[in-house]
Amino acid sequence: MSKHIIQRGDADFVWSKEIEREDTTLLVFHQGEMGFSSFLAGMGLIGEEKCICRIFSKLHNVGAFNSAPEPTFPEWRLFQRHNVDGRRFFILRLTHAHPLPDSEFNDHTWLYTYPVVRDIVMELSERGVDELVYLTSNLLQSVGGYDDEYATLEDEDVAVYDYINHEENALTLEGVEIEKQIVLAAPSWTFACIFKNFCTNEIRGVWIAIGGRNVEDFIDTKTTDSLLYYCDFVLGLDHNKPKVEEYINVLNDFEHLARPFDLDRAMADAGVDDYHV
Repeated sequence: MSKHIIQRGDADFVWSKEIEREDTTLLVFHQGEMGFSSFLAGMGLIGEEKCICRIFSKLHNVGAFNSAPEPTFPEWRLFQRHNVDGRRFFILRLTHAHPLPDSEFNDHTWLYTYPVVRDIVMELSERGVDELVYLTSNLLQSVGGYDDEYATLEDEDVAVYDYINHEENALTLEGVEIEKQIVLAAPSWTFACIFKNFCTNEIRGVWIAIGGRNVEDFIDTKTTDSLLYYCDFVLGLDHNKPKVEEYINVLNDFEHLARPFDLDRAMADAGVDDYHV
């Protein structure tokens, strides 16, 4: 294995090998969202691909304790694949993020998130990234007290928000305009904002794909299917169905455990914890 290490600002990039410059879409998902729909969709898109880059930062939200054997990993991980048209996609799996604040008085989310995302966008720009797609769901509609003035999406819906033309309403895949406001939680809008400003290539697009949220289920498979349909229909990315089923089973096991669980360790258990050599 020949590692290629780059230190940039507040982030360190450990590449498994040199990556050539090529027109590329960066697709991002955060594994810890309620309902796990973006996690399942993202892992289905990754399939059997191996990690090509590990991203470390002192600003990551990493706890003091770990375990042996099978320690969890503190870094964000980047994967690579191509769609049906041959366009390259980098898929970034966010294994953790700075927690959302309980009130406006302890909101340090931007402080700990902005520098790392800035460094990622600038690093990947040098490898040809010119488009961002962030997969998420309408998380806040499942929170108590969610106001009727904000949009509620069905779990079969995907609303696509164009962050370049940020004054326009989001549209569903059927072209229906979402007239009510959608509440975007960090780091989804953070990635979009920073990409729009720090990508050094001619930007092809900056999109936030927002699935509906089935508030009844611990594992939101309906929204998972909607996000995967969007990735196939719009992005030309198929997915590994057995991997999706595998992680649904893992999450089903975790749902009934009294102790906390860790998706990082689940990934290691699945045998995809190594670099592609």
